[in-house]
Amino acid sequence: MAPDVAILELAVETTATEAQQATAENAEKATAVVEALRAKLSSEDTVATTRYQLDPRYAARRPGSQAPPEITGYVARNFIRAEVHALDSVGEVLDAAIEAGANRMTQLNFALEERGPHLAEALSRAGSEARAQAVSIADALGVKLREVLSASTTAPPAAPSNRVQRFAVSAAMEAAPSTPVEPGEIHLTATLTVTYRIE
Repeated sequence: MAPDVAILELAVETTATEAQQATAENAEKATAVVEALRAKLSSEDTVATTRYQLDPRYAARRPGSQAPPEITGYVARNFIRAEVHALDSVGEVLDAAIEAGANRMTQLNFALEERGPHLAEALSRAGSEARAQAVSIADALGVKLREVLSASTTAPPAAPSNRVQRFAVSAAMEAAPSTPVEPGEIHLTATLTVTYRIE
């Protein structure tokens, strides 16, 4: 089945010799990215900061050195998550975020916003298949099926049709054509285990 929502997580990463400088530059760029995203998103889409990191960078230590680690700079990272419903615009949304200053992408998933109806259909098919298999086995053994003693289900998360894991975004991409993004298909499975009484 076709997905109906894309989930993107991008990040703005900045490096400076001082922590305050790294965070200030990061705040400016992250604000620009959020504004660029909002300009491309519709009223049903969402954008939010999911996490923030500030980490020191250390100079390489010589083998056998007992000196304390030397901080040479700081790295600030602001992670931004967006949900996009117009899947044909995902490439444009990515391009806008990168042009505004996003330089890392940590996730791109396609999903189903409303899984309920699809899951109900999968479970209905699983129930029919379970009954058919039970009847076939009972006939082979020369017994009769009676009532259902127990039934349990498991429905794992739908497998995303596309996933992009961490990679750095080159500045050269700013001059490239619109990023092509193909949603593919979502595969939703349900497992039903049924125990029958036999006679």
